[in-house]
Amino acid sequence: MTNMNSLWMQNFNNIMMKNMDIFNLYITNLVIFLSIFLSILIFFSLMNKNSMSFSNESNELELFWTIIPSFIILIISLPSMFLLYCYEENKFSFMDVKVMGNQWYWTYEYPSMYLVDSYIKSSLFLRCINTSNSLVIPSNKFIRLLLSSNDVLHSWTLPSLMMKMDAVPGRLNMMFLNCNKSILLKGQCSEICGINHSFMPISVLSLNLNKI
Repeated sequence: MTNMNSLWMQNFNNIMMKNMDIFNLYITNLVIFLSIFLSILIFFSLMNKNSMSFSNESNELELFWTIIPSFIILIISLPSMFLLYCYEENKFSFMDVKVMGNQWYWTYEYPSMYLVDSYIKSSLFLRCINTSNSLVIPSNKFIRLLLSSNDVLHSWTLPSLMMKMDAVPGRLNMMFLNCNKSILLKGQCSEICGINHSFMPISVLSLNLNKI
């Protein structure tokens, strides 16, 4: 879980989030470098504005400002496309869990047809994110989530695993859930779904099967 007033991402709990964290650091450093570089160019241009020469055309300059931006876009897009491919890649699932959105709670259906309703639970500590039941999953296993809704549009979001998927009435969406440690994770519905939208938390408990 992230700290208050934090400007960075939450601590990663799976390999995908670790890669996203590295990518975020990579892009941040790139933006800082480009900002400093452009600031230096602007500064020296202003300092030497009286001695600058003007030209109607320059093939070398046009080649420069075509190749350099293209190269920058390339080094940004390649790792981004790789992460997108990894996120959408089909994986062998240890088990399937059906997630149904309701106003204003979640229902989890396990392979044994065992249904669990997860409502908000009043608490003085961690207000508005405690639930009556958690989605319990094994750690270090890929779990396929099948999401839909019984009423309006919802969105099942777990920031600490970089996961967000809409629960759409009449449609079944799919994503893979994986956590590499035993931990209790918290999330929220991220789609405005009515008057109690802000009271629709998500709780996922990841457990090591070898220690149960």
